Amino acid sequence: MFPRPNRKIITMYGASVLGIILGFLVSIFNSRILGPERFGDFKFIETVARLIGSVVSVGLFISLTRLVAMKKNEKNTRKFLGLFTSIFAIISVLGLLLFFCFSFVEPYFFENQLDDVIRKYAFIVIVIIGNVAIMEILKGLHKIYTIAILSVLPILSYLISAYVLSSFIPFGLESILLLYYGIQLIFLATTIFFLKPDFKFKKNLLNELLEENKLNGRPIYYGSLAGVATTHLAGLSISYFMDNTQVGFFMLSLTICSPLLVIPSVLGTIYFKKFVEIDKIPSKVIYFSAMSTVIALVFFYLLIEKVVITFYSSDYLPVSDISKFLILAFIFHGLGDLINRFLGAKGKGKLLRNAAFLVGIVNVLGYTILINYFNINGAIITKILASAFYLSIMLFYYLNFIKANKKEIIQN
Repeated sequence: MFPRPNRKIITMYGASVLGIILGFLVSIFNSRILGPERFGDFKFIETVARLIGSVVSVGLFISLTRLVAMKKNEKNTRKFLGLFTSIFAIISVLGLLLFFCFSFVEPYFFENQLDDVIRKYAFIVIVIIGNVAIMEILKGLHKIYTIAILSVLPILSYLISAYVLSSFIPFGLESILLLYYGIQLIFLATTIFFLKPDFKFKKNLLNELLEENKLNGRPIYYGSLAGVATTHLAGLSISYFMDNTQVGFFMLSLTICSPLLVIPSVLGTIYFKKFVEIDKIPSKVIYFSAMSTVIALVFFYLLIEKVVITFYSSDYLPVSDISKFLILAFIFHGLGDLINRFLGAKGKGKLLRNAAFLVGIVNVLGYTILINYFNINGAIITKILASAFYLSIMLFYYLNFIKANKKEIIQN
């Protein structure tokens, strides 16, 4: 038998690989059913929902994750889970209202007539907020096996259900939105139920959360708003300056390139709780992440064009050309994320905020000015530049942290 940490790593990697495969199958199914234009509409709606989800969390889920990771008492942990569930409910209502409001102004800026669809399926914002929040809190609880299950089972359930139902009834944009996010909502609610949150928490628990959020969560949130939320501007800008077909191509390219993030991301999740206690990222983690990424990159270039034509059809061939460049951005970002997880575990929220602000500036400028002048190529250039900049900043902060830590040890 494998030692327990190795079993968890293998489980997470196995679930991540399976999740990637299933994610590809979902994208293949959805893209073939919808066609390039309606698939672009689907991705446009998702982009808006994800942008709103990024805005409304105000860092509270990040703060809860760190507090839960530091707590050893199960009773207090369940009270924090009760607080988590209450906050999730409030934030979900806020996200829902914002999504509704967007649906009424959308026709004045975009020519895709999706306002009615957005209102009918506004609940997807709750699911998007919830998926991010539950994965964060499970990371803090170190429930690796539950994370693995949630990475696979909802997608698998959708694929089976969608394949069976599409054989009997017409399947289109609304059917996919309802089934895809409806299944995820069920799994989300079930997971929260089985975590057994205790809602009898006292005010001091909320005060502890607010203090943590002030010192760590909120700075990371501001950074996330600048660095992550601004990436969603790509879909909006491409739709505004071009059309939703190009949105679909760009977003599908992001999906195809995303496996390169898995290796450092999984390691960051596995070691998050350990990062709280250790002084630096273990060398074996860095070497394994880098070497695995290089090997994956070689296979990517060898297979990408054949994969797109075989599974998505020749209608999606532009995705292959876009992906060949975007993959560089994902390599940079994945390695940067590993360092990000370490600094986050150390409570360096302000550093992460500052880094994300800088990356956000690149995103905003690129996804507006460059797309306006260079169309889809502007979006590709922006993604690569922002990710390379992100990795450089993370390395700079990490090396400074190590240097300062060594100096502190010598002085003591």
